[in-house]
Amino acid sequence: MKNQEIIQSLITAFEKSDTELILSHFTDDIKWVMVGDRTLAGKETIREFFASNPDMEMISSTVDHMVIDDKVGVVNGEVQCKNNADGIIHDMYYCDFYEFEKDKVKTMTSYMINKKKD
Repeated sequence: MKNQEIIQSLITAFEKSDTELILSHFTDDIKWVMVGDRTLAGKETIREFFASNPDMEMISSTVDHMVIDDKVGVVNGEVQCKNNADGIIHDMYYCDFYEFEKDKVKTMTSYMINKKKD
């Protein structure tokens, strides 16, 4: 699978909240850095993270730019999520950096910025 296809599949998996599909594209020792928030290391830690946040649902997402080569990929756009527990909708800009190793994502660094409310 080409790196662009991996990223496209990951975007779809995040939109569908499909944890197992997301994890299928990660190395066993994946490191997911959520800048300014936390770092998750390993597939099981990420699986537990999703399991402990079942109320977050992605409503929509866009891809504004995508740049990919054989070692890295960068995607940015906008995302809207809803916390089903309290009904709060989160509108954010995102930028994800991917580092690849043997057709898998070894490191993912995510920047999330809340949109200002008018």
